[in-house]
Amino acid sequence: MKTTVSIPGIHCEACSVLIKDVSSEFTSIKNVDVDIDTKKVTIDHEEDFDLQRWKSEIESLDQKYAVFSL
Repeated sequence: MKTTVSIPGIHCEACSVLIKDVSSEFTSIKNVDVDIDTKKVTIDHEEDFDLQRWKSEIESLDQKYAVFSL
């Protein structure tokens, strides 16, 4: 399955690395693609992926990482 979200606060490669690092802690995530230009994150995941938990983890990093569903 794939889920795409928008994170308008993404602005550099360090943002991408941080999001991928946090995502690596979720065993149901297979791959994460962060597009800095469009501010979109595409998550390739298993059916049991907990989007709300992932969103909470990302948003806890900094207020600029607000996650919006598309």
